[in-house]
This record gives sequence, C-alpha cells and structure tokens, in this order.
Amino acid sequence: MKIKGNVFNTDLSAFVPCQVEFDGGVIKSIEKIADGGDVYVIPGFVEVHTHGRCGFDVMAATEDELSDMSLEYAKAGVTSMYPTVMTAPIDKIRGAIKRIASAKVRGARFAGVHVEGPYISEKKPGCHNIPDIRMPDGAEMTDLINLASPLRTHFTVAPEKCPDGLIGTLSKSATVGIGHTAADFDTAMAAVRDGAVSFTHTFNAMTGLAHRSPGTVGAALCSDAYAEFIVDGFHIAPEVVGIAYRAKKNRNEKFVLITDSIPQAGLSDGRYEMNGITFNLSGKSATEDNGTIVGSVLDMMTAVKNLSEYASIPFEEALVCATKNPAEMVGIYDKVGSIDVGKLADFAILDKDKKITSVIIGGERII
Repeated sequence: MKIKGNVFNTDLSAFVPCQVEFDGGVIKSIEKIADGGDVYVIPGFVEVHTHGRCGFDVMAATEDELSDMSLEYAKAGVTSMYPTVMTAPIDKIRGAIKRIASAKVRGARFAGVHVEGPYISEKKPGCHNIPDIRMPDGAEMTDLINLASPLRTHFTVAPEKCPDGLIGTLSKSATVGIGHTAADFDTAMAAVRDGAVSFTHTFNAMTGLAHRSPGTVGAALCSDAYAEFIVDGFHIAPEVVGIAYRAKKNRNEKFVLITDSIPQAGLSDGRYEMNGITFNLSGKSATEDNGTIVGSVLDMMTAVKNLSEYASIPFEEALVCATKNPAEMVGIYDKVGSIDVGKLADFAILDKDKKITSVIIGGERII
C-alpha cells in the first residue's frame, strides 16, 4: 500500500512531500514527491500515561471493553499506548494487568502497562486512595512485570520509599518514573542516577521548585531524564508550560506530552466515579469536592496544539513531544514514534486544518 502527502520528518521537525510505501505492517520505502497537496501524514501518537476515555476505565474494563477502548484511542490519533493502572488493592491491580496483557485490541496497540501506584508517597497521593498505597517490594513488582509480559512495564514510584538498589534492579526489565513523591532534589537526582528515566506528570503531586529548595520539579527540569506534562491549561498554567519547555529543550528535548486522561474524557459534564473516587467533570477540569484534581479529559492532538500555543513553538516541533519523545522514554522508538523505513506503519492522516481524517495502525486502516 502507498500513502502520498506531506509526511512528517522527525529529524527535521518538518513536513516533506513524500510517498510512503508499506507492506506487512512495516514501512518499506519513503520517496520525495513534488506536491503533497492538503494531506498531512504524521506518526501515530504514543500515549504512555492514560487511565481511559469515552467511558472505558482501564481498572475495570473487560478484555472486550479494552478492545473497544483501544478503538476510541485510535479515533483520537493514538496508535501505541500504555494503559495505566492506579493505586488499588494489589489483587485488583493484578487483575487489570492480566486483562490488558490478554486483550485482543482492534485500535491502538497496547505496547505496555504503566503502573502508577501503589508504590507512591501518602504525602503526595493526588487522587490515589491512601489506604491502598504500599511500600515498593521488588518481588511483588517483578511479579507485575511478568504478568504484563509480553507487554513492557513502566512504574511510577516515590524514590524516597524505595529500598537501596531497587530502581536499578527494576530498570533491567522495566522503565521507572518518579512521581507522587515528597522527595527532595538530591533524592530525585539520585534516583535518576540509579536508572529512573522520567518524571510523572511534572509539577503535579511532587515537591515544588523554590529558589533555595529545587525539589522534585527542579530535578525534572534540570536532569537528563524525560519529563511528562499534562498540557490542558488546567493542571499547569500556560506560562509555566512555556518555561518548562524551554528548560527541557536544553536537555535533549525530553519534554513528553501525556493526557493522564480519565475514563470520562470525551463525555459530557456531570458527576462521576472512578476507582471509588467521586468527582465533578466541568469543561476541562475533573476534581473531587475538595478541589483535588482527579485527572484530565485531554486528548493528544489538543495537547500538541496547546503546547504549540503555550510555548510559542511550531506545531511540528510540538508534535515530536507526542511521538518520538514518549516512544524513546519507554524504549519503543525502534518500532514506533516516527515515519522511517523499517518501523511499523502507524499513521494519522490530517487535513489542512490539522484535523484527523483517518488512522492506520500496522498498515491497516482503522478509521
């Protein structure tokens, strides 16, 4: 099969008129052409932190529902994703991971599982249920890695809770992010040296940046680790997004867009429940009655466009943060995250207004 259009070149952060040929789900050739017309071809989005959308809850969905959920992600341009489980009794987490690993998806592929809790700090729980927070346990976490196989596993941990050597050990078979943590700057930086690759929803549920105490946020901004950001205009002020982007721009462009979307993303305003948490959805905010943020109702295309606006950068530059950067963060950039020969044929097709018109995953047109 072939696609012609203005194809996104990740190395150049630019669209180049090209014809892309693919077969067996893999890109075989890319040739320049004279005119791409009004068709724009981008790599499918890589979503590494999301709890659900359109009414589907990662923690509760059956295998069939997970397949339906994957189609909703595909409609939003996501072609590879890490369904994200959150703090709960360990048996519930195990059950969710088993279903994710076994699901036969018909939309966005499940490339891994993000375990965002229970190995976090009760001092920075966000909306996570404090009684279910657990101390990090190497044997238990290895069991979760095995349950997720052949999918990859990404953990969010509070490094101050981790026994010596645990992050390094986990890093041999999983990726590790720092989040929901009361760690100071030195502790966070030590975790990066030990093997942590990222910071989970930077600024949210971590120690802040102050002029004499840089905190976890300071470590996220000045380290060589990747840093996730929820760019919905609610979790982080637009001006702060711009500051953070400029900080990470000088650290090998390790700014990663996530949605951290909740199951109610894409639904109408109202009162909902997620994993035992009751909250109010209104516009772009989802909060408990006490004002605690539950998550976002963001989609990846909106995140890209918001970043472009908030950081005053071209759409093409922001696009890298939703494709290449998250794929590199979790170690799957050899297969996805850019349009290159030998990679999976995962594309979102856009019109001249950058609206998604169709999605191809593994060479198959999904929508």
